[in-house]
Amino acid sequence: MSKIPVTVITGFLGAGKTSLLNQLIQNHKEKKFVIIENEFGEENIDSEFVANIGNEDLFELSNGCICCNLNTELFMVLENLIISNHSFNHLLIETTGIADPGNILASFISDPGIKAKFELDSVICLIDAANADHDLKNEDVLNKQIAVSDTLILNKVDLSNEEAIKKLCSKIKEINPTADIHQAVQSKLNVKLLDVYAYNPKHIYQFLFSVDGIGSNSKKHDHSIENYCFKSKLAFNQMKLASWLDAFLQFNSDTIYRVKGILNITGVENKILLQSVHTQIQATVGGTWEDSESRESKLVFIGKHLNTEVIEKNLIELCD
Repeated sequence: MSKIPVTVITGFLGAGKTSLLNQLIQNHKEKKFVIIENEFGEENIDSEFVANIGNEDLFELSNGCICCNLNTELFMVLENLIISNHSFNHLLIETTGIADPGNILASFISDPGIKAKFELDSVICLIDAANADHDLKNEDVLNKQIAVSDTLILNKVDLSNEEAIKKLCSKIKEINPTADIHQAVQSKLNVKLLDVYAYNPKHIYQFLFSVDGIGSNSKKHDHSIENYCFKSKLAFNQMKLASWLDAFLQFNSDTIYRVKGILNITGVENKILLQSVHTQIQATVGGTWEDSESRESKLVFIGKHLNTEVIEKNLIELCD
């Protein structure tokens, strides 16, 4: 049986997430959606604004922030969907505006039970064009939401002006240089958002190509989110790297948002495709190294307060 694709919709308060949710439901009549909705607080009123979806396909999580309840309420909903053989072919998750979606994504790339039934399709972040300049400076969670997303929708552009939008796009690209950026009014846009499978391991190749110009230098901007790319033609020792990466992510769980890379491992003929969200790691066997290409590892770190000198020194010591 094919896995159920999962689309996560994130964005800061008032960015237009529920409006986009309704657009997806309206524009994809062929889909049998299940919606998991989260509102921070004891009462969930957002579900009142979700149209054209039956109550049996709408699950409300009101007991706090969804990213803090992964092992309780959200996990129980997912588990019940699996056990009950609920009839649906796409899962939409709308997070509360103050949620860090990285914790949600981590479960979908690491938990064996969830991975067996669900597959991350994409993470869509809506950004309020009229208020983003202020929010980016004052709301760290918005920077996180942008950093871990693969599709960014600059919404409410009609309430801003061309010059401000251009500057905002530049800031967003600094935070996430590889995401697709679209502009919208009232969350309406004519681009493909579902069944894109942006979190499929094969997209790591595309990701690394797009950040290849970063080189070995970290890029730091006003928002303090950095991108650092480590490159080495020396092969990694698999056990040493695995142990170090696990400890590194655990120790820096609040500051390392994502890691992606292609690894050259001693004694392994194939490329190893690696990605992590916060502390959760997924390693996949890729294609073989071609005779004509250099067996070069590339590992990209996205986060805050990256001590690039220490990271580089540690990684070099992990090579054989």
